[in-house]
Parts: sequence; C-alpha cells; structure tokens
Amino acid sequence: MFLVIIIGLLSLFMYFQVKKSDTFLKHRLWDKMYVVMPVIVFISLVLVMILFLTGPLSEVTQSNRWLIYVVTYYMLFVINMTVLAVIHKVKKNTISNEHKIGYSFLWTSLVLLLVIFIL
Repeated sequence: MFLVIIIGLLSLFMYFQVKKSDTFLKHRLWDKMYVVMPVIVFISLVLVMILFLTGPLSEVTQSNRWLIYVVTYYMLFVINMTVLAVIHKVKKNTISNEHKIGYSFLWTSLVLLLVIFIL
C-alpha cells in the first residue's frame, strides 16, 4: 500500500505539471529517454547496493532513518519515470500525456506489487 501511495503522489505531481506546462513530455530528449532511464536505474541500483554493502550508507542510515525513505522515494521516482519513458515511446501521439502518466502509475504499481509478491 505504501508503494502505491508514493507512486500515486509522484504521478499526481507529474499530472499537475502536464496541466500547468504545455512543454512537459514534448522535448526531443523524451524520444531517447526509454534508453537513458534504464541506464540511470541500473547505475542507481548498483551505486546504492555498493554503498550499503561497503558500509558508508548503512552506517549513516543507522543514525538517520529518514535517509532510507529518501533512497526509497528516489528509486520509486526513477522507476516510474522509466515506465513513463517507455510508454511515451510506445504510444507516441496516440494518447494524451495525462493518460500516459495514468498508465505509468498503473504499470509501475502492478509490476512492483508483482515483484514484491513473488519475493
């Protein structure tokens, strides 16, 4: 439930940005983000794992528990943006940007819940 609420709030933030700005998801870079975002997710995961396993991040999180939430929010945001980039590439101009954000919320939530259920 925590994951769905956080992903929902992140998606709501992006939805309001789409309503406010006409240029959100229209930059030329978004056509390449489906390649860039998985690389960022991979690098972020590897970096977090290395920092936790070597000790610096695990020692800091022992005294500052809020840092775990910051890392969790960051990872959820990056994963949600990756799903949004893939949906943006696949659906291009067939659906509105608001629907793309809704689909990214739905798919991100379902995939993460499925992964947690399998684990």
